[in-house]
Amino acid sequence: MGLSAAWFGYANAPSSYVSQAVIVLDVRRVQAIPNESVVSPLPQDSPVLRTQLDIIGSRTLALNVVERLKREGIDVEEHRLVDWSPLTLIRSVVGFVASGNAGSSGEAEQAPQPTTTNSDERMIDLLLSNLRVSNDGRSYTIFISYASAKPEISASVANAFARSYLAHQIDIQKAANRRVSDWLGETLIGLRAQLEQSEQALEHFRQGAGLIQTNGVSLQSMAVAAANTETARVKGALATAEARLEVVKRLAGEQDVPALAEFLGSTAIQTLHTEHSRVERELDTLKKSGAIRSRQIDLLTAEKEALDRQIGVEVDRLIQSLANEADIARENLAALGQSLQAAQTELSEANNAELTAAQLQREATANRAIYESYLVRYKQTIEQDGFEMPEAQLISPAQPAAARASPRPSNWLLLGIGLAGCFAAFGITWREMTDRRLRILRDLEATGIPVIGAVPRLPARRFGKVETVADQATPLGLALSGIRLSLRARGKKVVAVTSAGSGRGKTSLALGLVRSAAAAGLKAVVVEADLRNPSLASTAGLKPDEWLDGILDSELASDAVIHRDPQSQACIVPARSRKVAPELFLQSSAFGQFVARLRENFELVVLDAPDLERANDAVVIAGLADCSLFVVDCERDRSEQVVDALRRMTAIGSAPDGIILNRASKDVTLEPDFSPETTSWSLKRQPGDPASGQGSVIRIAR
Repeated sequence: MGLSAAWFGYANAPSSYVSQAVIVLDVRRVQAIPNESVVSPLPQDSPVLRTQLDIIGSRTLALNVVERLKREGIDVEEHRLVDWSPLTLIRSVVGFVASGNAGSSGEAEQAPQPTTTNSDERMIDLLLSNLRVSNDGRSYTIFISYASAKPEISASVANAFARSYLAHQIDIQKAANRRVSDWLGETLIGLRAQLEQSEQALEHFRQGAGLIQTNGVSLQSMAVAAANTETARVKGALATAEARLEVVKRLAGEQDVPALAEFLGSTAIQTLHTEHSRVERELDTLKKSGAIRSRQIDLLTAEKEALDRQIGVEVDRLIQSLANEADIARENLAALGQSLQAAQTELSEANNAELTAAQLQREATANRAIYESYLVRYKQTIEQDGFEMPEAQLISPAQPAAARASPRPSNWLLLGIGLAGCFAAFGITWREMTDRRLRILRDLEATGIPVIGAVPRLPARRFGKVETVADQATPLGLALSGIRLSLRARGKKVVAVTSAGSGRGKTSLALGLVRSAAAAGLKAVVVEADLRNPSLASTAGLKPDEWLDGILDSELASDAVIHRDPQSQACIVPARSRKVAPELFLQSSAFGQFVARLRENFELVVLDAPDLERANDAVVIAGLADCSLFVVDCERDRSEQVVDALRRMTAIGSAPDGIILNRASKDVTLEPDFSPETTSWSLKRQPGDPASGQGSVIRIAR
């Protein structure tokens, strides 16, 4: 039953296909620009990995998957997966039993009602119920599995979850970039205004204080430096002029034209000097020629003197010029000294103002540094927009499953085995509570009446067949042969057979007993003494003309009521009802004489007596027989009914001589135990019977 139920469930369970997408968190990331300027990478540790698993299985991500599936035109509800797995069925049964127990205890429990009827919420619940997100605990790999009735749907949903997770990471980075860029933009506006204000303050102060710099040098410093340089130059020029003036004066006093640049550079002096040289050459020539009294000598001498006077005038003029230059240099030096003193005063004042300007400069520099830092971050954030990259990658997209994941034969087989165990336990318990055989055997042992035979349970179509009765190789033939041999060993020739109620198989047993004896070569006859419910003729397949009550007819021979069994050499005396009173007939002398004649002519006479449930006719018949057998149906008789019938027969002095167990199971056998003093029959139940335990033995009689 358990395996059949499991097979039925497996055959009718809807197919489920599972597709899996594999995502791995990046340990090394390839980036166009450093994303750490805004969003730092995920730490590679177990809590973070578990958090990512929770994100994938969250309702927020499932809502994104629903929107993605709608855009792709995929309807998951159309292929809703009905979970018929054995575990789900067991949970359902346990839940049903628990709810039934709760209901029987009087506690009213209501099933939880859905909190919303929104289609998206139902879709999210459906997706999350069939989703499985896992990690092996040894790597950064995330496995996303989805189960659906269609392999294409399972693959699409698994990929949708994977891509939605990657898109979710990108959205996080984009949102962070936007927030940071917006904040940096607003902050830069304030920083720019602050920087401009500080630089303007510095510039206004410099202009007000006259702190104008060129190439990093203030005008005051340049003025002082220039004044110093000019003073030194003027001093040098004055010294040079005075020295030249002294030299010129000395040479002029010595009537020597100085060979100075000023003189050499004078055109007039050079011209006069050239004429002077010519005149001297001519005089010298005339003198050497001996023309001492030449008029030309006088003219040349006068011209020479005139030239000397002119050269002296020009020299005096140059000396005066040099003196004027020296005077100018002295005046210039005095003026430069005043200018230098004024420049130094201004420089001292500028140095005092420079301290304040330096403070303003530091503030402006700090503001500029902050502004430039924020500006760089802002530019990096702006440049990073559009370059967001997820911190995971889809290394194995889900593919439609080629084989179904459920139902699995192994799961249903285990369920069948479990159900089989439950059915077996229930059957054992039920049989222990309802099986009468062991109780009957125990109660029969208490009565002290021996059990002389156990007839096995056989189908009705086989029980009456002669070949089955006559063949001792069959269980029925062996049992009947054992009963017959036991009766013959005890010298019992006439045997009465009765039972506690109708339908216990006493008529079939009586017929089978005489057929077994006839097959063994004995003359045997069965007499139907049950005039209240006769069934021997129909059981034997006999259609007689004369009946048992015919022995009361004096004109009819007693042998006329004896008929031959159509299937064997046994004899049958059938009876019919409502012709004579059963009590009067059974107690009549004619019936007693008829039984006596049968005793003389047959080796075995079996009297089929009525059951004790209808009347006490069996007591009368037992008085005519050598022994009486009480048939107990192991399947139908109740222990108290059998014990009550045996006590009634014992109370009126007609206790049965033996008990025959009809429809006994195969684990019940009779084994003779012969000893010098006594013969015992042990009724044994073979090991493995759930009702009696292992190897239990019930001693019936000896």
